Amino acid sequence: MAWDSVPWFVGGGAQHSPEVARLLAYSAMRGNEGIVGSGDLAVKALAVPGASVRVLPGACSIINRASGGNYQVYAGRLISEDTVPIAATGSGSGRSDLVVARVEDPWLAGEPWPDPVDPTVGPYIFTRVISGVPSTTKTVTELGLGYSAIPLARIDIPASTGTITAGMIVDLRKVANPRRERSVFTVNPGATNTLTSTAFTAWPSAASWSVAVPSWATKAIVRASIGGVNMAVGIAHGEIRVSLGTVTTQGTGYDETVPTGAVLDRKFWRCADTVTIPSAMQGTTQTLRIEGYRASGATASVAADTASSCEIDIEFIEVAA
Repeated sequence: MAWDSVPWFVGGGAQHSPEVARLLAYSAMRGNEGIVGSGDLAVKALAVPGASVRVLPGACSIINRASGGNYQVYAGRLISEDTVPIAATGSGSGRSDLVVARVEDPWLAGEPWPDPVDPTVGPYIFTRVISGVPSTTKTVTELGLGYSAIPLARIDIPASTGTITAGMIVDLRKVANPRRERSVFTVNPGATNTLTSTAFTAWPSAASWSVAVPSWATKAIVRASIGGVNMAVGIAHGEIRVSLGTVTTQGTGYDETVPTGAVLDRKFWRCADTVTIPSAMQGTTQTLRIEGYRASGATASVAADTASSCEIDIEFIEVAA
């Protein structure tokens, strides 16, 4: 075996192989394939549903699966919206089709693709439809076809159907290198904050922070806790949650009883959820806070004080949207 004699990048007019260029792309993408941005290459129904689907502009990385293609990735981009026809189904049964972005590179040994009319401009990358796949298909590789391709969507089409609607489209895109950003906020409430509201309200008042939402964030994993909640004798129930601007987590319930004879009791409450970040919130600064309520009919007081602690752990993530 011999080295590929020209590594990236040698000057003086040295000629660099496409394999080394694809190696550079592989390294830049950390060996991952998929879409580059969360909104890239989304498959949508036509504005007026018909016998085709739309693929929105975007960029992607696609692993080279040809023989000898180890450590190689193609980088491709769809400059403008692509429209792809989907064949109608007959009366006998429905069908599932896989919409993919596929590289068709004829200059590799063993690849079946024809040479383009003009080798300088190709094209060498296409939106293709693989018809009649299993209805559970989520990847291209599980089909065993050896394609250098990534899945964009699966279209599950009922029998006797020629019009593709949004409800038939299953999004299969994956961000190749999703970004993540995690922050943890803590505070001691200080002065006693008694929870009396029967509707969600900011509580404890000190558990509130201004947070910059990344421009790329599409989801957030949120965990919050309040330790050392001060409760007197009696019963109380309600919920706590976290709000980020107008987005709120699912409320987590508490149902507590402090028996007669006890001076007080300290409780530990926790909530967690994954929420969707709306596009209007991306790149903005929002208020992050804990909220709670005490249901009507409670006989025990609920308070956070100098012996209590509050924490919010929030991790913004980038997923296909």
